[in-house]
Amino acid sequence: MNKKDIIEIISKRTHISTNQISTIISSFKDLLIDALKKGEILNIKGFGKFYTKEINEKYYVNPLTKTKMFSDYKIKPKFKFSSKIQF
Repeated sequence: MNKKDIIEIISKRTHISTNQISTIISSFKDLLIDALKKGEILNIKGFGKFYTKEINEKYYVNPLTKTKMFSDYKIKPKFKFSSKIQF
């Protein structure tokens, strides 16, 4: 399922135009990215939590070339489902 499919399904279920749904999803995406860039946690009760995790610098060995490599400091986005979601 991709973004276009999600927009069409939500539009059919809510009887709201696809343009409005697309605007809402884009706004949510922008809000999420801005919050994560600031290091904030976005928690949606009953759905899950969006947050970031810091990955420190480290050395590792490339398994193909056997050379020592260096990995830079990174901040990665993460998501954890709510415990209320059952599959």
